[in-house]
Amino acid sequence: MIFNSFSFIFAFLPITLIIYFLLGSKSTQWAARCLVIASLVFYGWWDYHYLPLLLASIVFNYWTGLRIAHTEQPKRKRWLILAITINLLLLAYFKYADFLFRPLIV
Repeated sequence: MIFNSFSFIFAFLPITLIIYFLLGSKSTQWAARCLVIASLVFYGWWDYHYLPLLLASIVFNYWTGLRIAHTEQPKRKRWLILAITINLLLLAYFKYADFLFRPLIV
């Protein structure tokens, strides 16, 4: 599903907005959960094979965020550097691995 597809504009977006605002009037936590689930559905609609990677990235980032919040000042910078490094390595791998490692066709 892409942002300008009919299924997004006339089905996914209106349903997501209605559910979000209905839940948001009751609880902001439930509204946030709705957006997380909608984001996973949107991403999974394109290719569900990458959902475990996305979920692992979310869990890792949440965990390192907790480490940053609950450790003393000198170690916070190390956790932040670790989190940024891991995220940049993942991004670089999935963006450039095919370009860098595929054999050259002559």
